[in-house]
Amino acid sequence: MKSMSKHVTRFWSEERSLTVFLILLIVEIFIIAPINRTGIALGLVNNIFFSLLLLVGLLTMTRHKALQAVVMIVVAMAVATHWARLVFGVTGLDLLDSLLMLSCIIGFLVIVLWQVYREGPVTGHRVLGAVAGYLLLSVAFAVVFSLVEYLAPGSFQLPAALSQAGEPHGRLFYYFSVVTLTTTGYGDITAVNPFARTFVMMEALIGQLYPAILIARLVSLHVETKREKRAEHK
Repeated sequence: MKSMSKHVTRFWSEERSLTVFLILLIVEIFIIAPINRTGIALGLVNNIFFSLLLLVGLLTMTRHKALQAVVMIVVAMAVATHWARLVFGVTGLDLLDSLLMLSCIIGFLVIVLWQVYREGPVTGHRVLGAVAGYLLLSVAFAVVFSLVEYLAPGSFQLPAALSQAGEPHGRLFYYFSVVTLTTTGYGDITAVNPFARTFVMMEALIGQLYPAILIARLVSLHVETKREKRAEHK
């Protein structure tokens, strides 16, 4: 347990943490989340693990005691709310759970971009960190869409077959978020509420600009860094 604690504490201090985090994120989004329909225990383990990574990352970014205390309270509330809703069946926590989840995702995004933009040469780890940020954006917008649908039911026109099958809105909106972010646009889910359409337009715009500006720029800087290193060794 001590060894694991030390590894987690050191996690965000190295650039390779961005690559590891991207792998963890891919496994979580594309493997664990789809198969974890009724596995409450697995879901809670994931929740605690990612909350620990978030907490350590945010504490690494700041040394301000008051801000550290706020961060710890928010992360603890997120874990406690998730436990109360899933394990103990406490009703009426959906909105709070979603808001806290959104806060945690934004926290991860801030940590990742902070690592990517830190001083120093642009490495492959930073480029992969930018990709992780791209995935986090899709997850963040999926939660936003779920919140809009929760607050204003009927904001999205959902496929009848999936609605009748009882498919959770969270999974549907993640699918819709990825489709929107990549501007694929299959048209099976559509936004009909004005606020929902605003968020959809925002995500589509970010989905175009993020790879073209941030990732492309990082890749070019990474290539330039490799050239400089080769020139030094000659």
